[in-house]
Amino acid sequence: MDREKGLRGFPFAREGLAFMAISLAFSIALFLFKIPVVPYIVFIFFLFCLYFFRNPKRSPAYDNQDELISPADGRVMDIREMEEEEFLKQRTTRVSIFMSLTDVHVNRAPCNGVIKRVLHRDGEFALAFKKDIDKDNERNYILIENNDERILVVQIAGFLARRITSYVKEGDHVKKGEPIGIIAFGSRVDIYFPQNYKTMVSLDSRTKAGMTMIAKRGT
Repeated sequence: MDREKGLRGFPFAREGLAFMAISLAFSIALFLFKIPVVPYIVFIFFLFCLYFFRNPKRSPAYDNQDELISPADGRVMDIREMEEEEFLKQRTTRVSIFMSLTDVHVNRAPCNGVIKRVLHRDGEFALAFKKDIDKDNERNYILIENNDERILVVQIAGFLARRITSYVKEGDHVKKGEPIGIIAFGSRVDIYFPQNYKTMVSLDSRTKAGMTMIAKRGT
């Protein structure tokens, strides 16, 4: 299955194409009509969309199936042990990654596996860097079964993010590093994994989706 929705290898996420096309066409029209200042503002927005919706090619640096890689670009804002009672039904480690406006917002599979569940829940749009928004903000749960283990990825909308897009559905097979979704304009991604994994990142460290090792099993 093409996780890029027909845009495999394309340098921009599909969700940004409408923003790019409209802003570019509008800026050109304004230039032709010789309207002062506004065309430059619209063109700057077009350049921002090019930057924000970029989708760089990523190849996992860690192919060992005992290793989980980051589902998101950003800064590690929280690491905690907790009970995950709905999907994993066990004590887990949760790593929360905050994505700023300057980060790549395409999210990627942390491991090989089968998508067992995709569940979207409506909610609020509080600032994504607040630690306790995981049950209040709009969010999308992606449960991946990897052999006999389950890994949970949660896409959480932030103050500016008003749309979460999932590229996967239940029953899909995913490979480590494949795109599984996108959240627009500043947001957060949480990953939950069993406690037989050791966390390999620290607070405030930077991660790259599909590349940075988040956790390693049996160490």
